[in-house]
Amino acid sequence: MTLRAKVGRLEAMARRRDTLRQAFERLGPGASSTAATFRANSRLLEETVRERTAALEAANAKLSSSLEQLHATQAQLLFADRLIALGRIAAGVGHEINNPLAFILSNLEYIHQELQQKERLSEQDRQEILEALAETRDGAERIRLIVRDLQTLSRAEDVGSGPAELAAVVRTAAKMAMHELRHRARLVVECDGMPPVQGNGSRLGQVFLNLLLNAAQAIPPGNAEGNEVRVVARPGEPGHVLVEVRDTGCGIAPEHRERIFDPFFTTKPLGVGTGLGLAVCHGIVTSLGGTLTMESAPGRGSIFRVSLPVAGAFVQPPRSQADWT
Repeated sequence: MTLRAKVGRLEAMARRRDTLRQAFERLGPGASSTAATFRANSRLLEETVRERTAALEAANAKLSSSLEQLHATQAQLLFADRLIALGRIAAGVGHEINNPLAFILSNLEYIHQELQQKERLSEQDRQEILEALAETRDGAERIRLIVRDLQTLSRAEDVGSGPAELAAVVRTAAKMAMHELRHRARLVVECDGMPPVQGNGSRLGQVFLNLLLNAAQAIPPGNAEGNEVRVVARPGEPGHVLVEVRDTGCGIAPEHRERIFDPFFTTKPLGVGTGLGLAVCHGIVTSLGGTLTMESAPGRGSIFRVSLPVAGAFVQPPRSQADWT
């Protein structure tokens, strides 16, 4: 029974008490002792009503406070998992930045020397310097995009939920996970042509990054050409987009499949996995009105299916039979 219902019930009892008191008063002096008893009982009832109301209000305030703490803890858990994912890709991101940075510095040194040594440039020298500057600009742009992707993924605050471009989200996650996948499997992404989905780009990126990292870790390094991780998006149930993340890894044992989305459950060695990744992915997807399911068998790889609702403004009405004729 809700607090409002309980208070209403007590108020109804108080009204019945007032009705009985008025009835006793109409009985005259002969009913004075009964009326006195009734008044004493009425005062006791009033005190009980006040105490119960105060207790219910205190309980309601405590529940509201607990709910706020739960929401804050959930937000901290989501961000902690995101930082864990960033930690797992930190070495690869450093490598991705160092490569363009190296030729940026080399090209700048070359340009500096050429301009110092030659007062007048021939057309060939001029073209070489322009090519070096173009390469330098491309390298700087590559670094800018890497940093932008990191900032998007590491953003702690929620930026609301709205139309999110699924292909762009998956491409960003794929770039972040590429250093883990490069020596393990070929990555194939087929997500173009899908309508925007309802969601938060940063959180969806967290989901697909975790799924890609898990797929990579299910495949031992050394045979990249013989293995594959494929991300495919296609229309799902009405008003939904279905994204499948398939891998040719070791698969998941039957006794583990029922617990795969449980918090802190992991089959990885101590210190390697926290067991939060898939649980967080499941929580994010369900909070957006979608579903996350898994199909796997030992030695045959795994398929994770993410179903996401299409953004409201982009949902197409169902076609009638007349539309097909």
